[in-house]
Amino acid sequence: MWLKDPSMNPGPPVVPPQPGINGIEYGRQAGYVYYTSTFQELFLRVRVDPATFNPAAAPELIATGSLWDDFDIDEKAGAAYITTHRQNTLQRAPLDPNSGQAIQTVAGQPFDPQLAGPSDLAWGPDPQDVGSVAYITTDGGVTAPPPDGIIRPAKLLRIDLPDS
Repeated sequence: MWLKDPSMNPGPPVVPPQPGINGIEYGRQAGYVYYTSTFQELFLRVRVDPATFNPAAAPELIATGSLWDDFDIDEKAGAAYITTHRQNTLQRAPLDPNSGQAIQTVAGQPFDPQLAGPSDLAWGPDPQDVGSVAYITTDGGVTAPPPDGIIRPAKLLRIDLPDS
């Protein structure tokens, strides 16, 4: 086991299940592992020893307040782009809790039927895609029906992100 922390615990047995850690990424430049805890609505980071890759500190809270799912990071911009599966949005959150940056919703407000049930996020294949071109899978709202109650087919979306 690499690390055990209460922030990683799943929720009680409910339908749909509420996972503990749902997304995880390593930021090589900053030397942190970042993760989301869906049930607890947390986005955290853990400093990593660059020689051993063992945890070098306790988890540090970055942000709270959304049912975050998967994400990818843009270390150059100091931000994570995180899907909110059950809230049907894509959010931009700072990687540093002391940055003074606010969490921004960059897609899905107001509700966009194309973005019903966003789950996985990955940058495009080219190095210049980081922070600008994301691919997101959706479940169409199967896990949590969207505000209009209409379940749609699952999709793979390409999202061109605005300059931050």
